[in-house]
Order: sequence, then structure tokens, then C-alpha cells
Amino acid sequence: MDNVSALALRESEELHRITLLSMSDAVFITDDHGAFTFVCPNADVIFGYNHDEVEAMGCIARLLGRELIHPPDLAARGEVRNLEHPIATKRGERRDLLIHVKQVSIGRGTILYVCRDVTERKQAEQALRRNEERLNLALEAASMGTWDWDLPTGEMTWSPETHLMLGDTARFRQPSFDAFLDRVHAADRDRVARNMALAMERGTSYETDFRAVGYDGVERWILSKGRVLRNGKPLRMLGVFVDVTDRVHADQDLRELGGQLINAHEQERIRLARELHDEFGQRIALLATELALLRQDLPGGAKDLHDQVTKIAMDAADIGGAVHRLSHNLHPSRLEHLGLQTSIRTLCHEVEDARHLHIDLEIDDVPESIREDTALCLYRIAQEALHNVVKHSGASHAVLGLGRHARDIVMSVTDDGAGFDPAAVRRKGTLGLISMRERARLVQATLAVTSQPGHGTRLEVRAPLARG
Repeated sequence: MDNVSALALRESEELHRITLLSMSDAVFITDDHGAFTFVCPNADVIFGYNHDEVEAMGCIARLLGRELIHPPDLAARGEVRNLEHPIATKRGERRDLLIHVKQVSIGRGTILYVCRDVTERKQAEQALRRNEERLNLALEAASMGTWDWDLPTGEMTWSPETHLMLGDTARFRQPSFDAFLDRVHAADRDRVARNMALAMERGTSYETDFRAVGYDGVERWILSKGRVLRNGKPLRMLGVFVDVTDRVHADQDLRELGGQLINAHEQERIRLARELHDEFGQRIALLATELALLRQDLPGGAKDLHDQVTKIAMDAADIGGAVHRLSHNLHPSRLEHLGLQTSIRTLCHEVEDARHLHIDLEIDDVPESIREDTALCLYRIAQEALHNVVKHSGASHAVLGLGRHARDIVMSVTDDGAGFDPAAVRRKGTLGLISMRERARLVQATLAVTSQPGHGTRLEVRAPLARG
């Protein structure tokens, strides 16, 4: 071999040595019996043994801890990929390897081993599995399920809890958006689809609740939260489902109980109003009559006594008036006889006289026939609203509006008082607002309160004239 050829060979060998040293994989070549014919110079990176120590072991089985593959099996297959195998390093540390074995013909060598250290990857996978198990346990405990929707491909995945929530206990159904939407109650389906489409269009989060009729025929209430991942256009939508059926049923039970309490309260007010009017009112009226007769029978010279009886008679008349007003406040019988419009007018005049609050009435197109429970609801809310204006707002002026709007009757109370922070009031849960909202709910009405500190308050209740 001439000098040029020898130099080229040495350079090639050096290049191969540098290449092998820079690799993180360890490469070995053996004969059919597993004896080394080549040991890579970087064996210590994975195994901790240097090149000479590995060669001194003599065979691959000692380095790996056992025979990994039988030559006849390899001869039949040609190569075996991705064999997972644990080893102990020189320092006794456990490492996980991924080994590729291939039949070759290189000098005296016939079998090539390429060993890759995947310990960190395995540990990361195990940690991920543990985290997924914890997450699944937490989701199961919280009755929550997750879903992942790949928008370009349309593919969707459901967590096991989501399958259960949709009544697919055997996880037999193929997840898809259409499959999910088909489980949504027909009355809620358009709203849910519209909310999700709007979130995709805007790239925002969404939250909505709906009824789902599962594959098992069971109806459940589900709270859904989701968000969109975009890269110029929507790519994925991720979300969670929360089974809130028990909470919804509990809320319904509480609302029904609240309605029953309000009705019972109203019946008790009617009973007390009748007792005050029929019993105490009549007795006071009789007392006033007897005092008037007594005054007539007094001798003309008993002026002082005559004045005292006159004063007592006037006091009895005042007490009778107070009892009459108390009876009326407990139950406005004029609602039954005079209707809502006249009753509201009278209420406003009474508040003006008693509380020195100027109230402008804006009453227009009030139907003559209004359901009794709706009329009572509006009257009670007007009472409470005007009471709040007097007690809390410090306002000198208020406006009460009442009239028909399409198929609803709408009443509003607006003042120019101090106003308040609605969020703080909601957190506090004031009894007056709770009572008004509950009364409104009982007649399928909606109640909205808008206010701002220093800018007054507006309350509006909208009740359907006809109810389904």
C-alpha cells in the first residue's frame, strides 16, 4: 500500500472513530456465538465500562446480563427492532435500553447490536402515566370528563368519564362531534351548537349547560367548558364536561321549597289580614261607635270629660285606620276588586304621602285581565322596590313604569339615589332581592337589576301574559 493510500485509510478510520465517539448509542458486533468482534469506543457512556473492560468480558451476554436473542431466530427474521431491556451499569445503576439487532457480514462479525439509553424517556412516560392516573381519579371523583376535538380532521376523543356521562358505559360508541350533539336534548341542541361555533369563530372560551339524553336513556344535566386553540384558524377545541345533575335537582328542590314557603307566607298574610280586618277592625269600629254614644249621653256641664271622650274616640279612629292599613299591606284585597293598575297607583300615592318620595307614574296599555298570581307578583315586587328606594337609596325622586310589551307585561322602578355594586350585593345575598327573584321565577318572569354607585338603580321585571 503506498503512503497516500495508507494516509487515506488512517483518516477514514479516525473519522469513523470520532463519529462513533460522538454518538449517544453504543454499537457492538459479535460472531454467531456472541463473542465480540468490535466494541465501540464510547461504551462507557451507557454501561460505565471502558472499551478494554468490555472487550475483556468476551461476549455480549455478559455485558447485557443474558442472551438477548438466539442466532437461529435472528437468521429467520434478519433483524429485530426495539427490544426493551434493562441493564446494570458498572456502578450498579439500572438503565433501560432500546436495542436493535441485525444480521450483518463484516469481517468475522455476523451480528450488529445498536444500544440506545431510553431511561429518561421511560421515567418521563411513567411519570406521565402516573399523572394521567391521578387526573383520571380526580376527574372521576369530581364527575368530570374531558374531550379533545381536532377541527381540521374532525376526529374527537372522549375520556372514560365522558363516555359514562353520555351513557356509553361499554365505551362502544365512536367519539365524534355529531355523536355528542345527537346526545344533547333537542331543546338545548341549537344553543349548544351556536355557542361552540361562536367560540371557534372568535377563538375564545365558552361555558354553557345543557341536558343530555344518554345512550342508556338517562337524562343528565351537564356543564360544559371549552376553549379553542388557533394558529390563524381554529385547530383544536379542548374542554371538560361536569355532571351537575345532582346539583340541578337540588336547586330545583330548593326553588320548589322556596315557592312553597312564599305561597305559605302569602296564605298566612291573607289569614292575618282577615283577622285584623274582621276581628280587630270591627271591634275598634264598635268601640268608636260606643264612644260616640257615650259622648252624646254626657251632661252638658261635663266639658272636661266630654273633651277626654272625644280624644279617646279620635285615638280609636286612628288605631282603626292603622289596623286597616296594616291589613291592606299584609294582603292587598284591592288587587282582586280594582285590578293591578289602580292598586299600583294607590301604592305609589301611599308611599309618597308617608315617605315624602316623589314618584312619577308611567302606566300605559295595561291589560284588563292579568293572572292573579302575576298581578300579586308585580305588586309585591313594586312594594319591595319602593321600600328599598326609601330605605337604602336616599333618592328624592323615582319613576315607576308599567305596561304591555309584545306578549309580556313589564314593570320598572328607577331612582336617582346612591346606587350600589350589584356584584357585592349578589355575594352578600340580600333577602329582599332573593325574595323578588323567587317571586318572579314562580310566574316564569325575569328580573334584572342594574345599578352603579352614585348613579341610581333600575329594576325591571318582565312577566309573560300567557304561560305554557
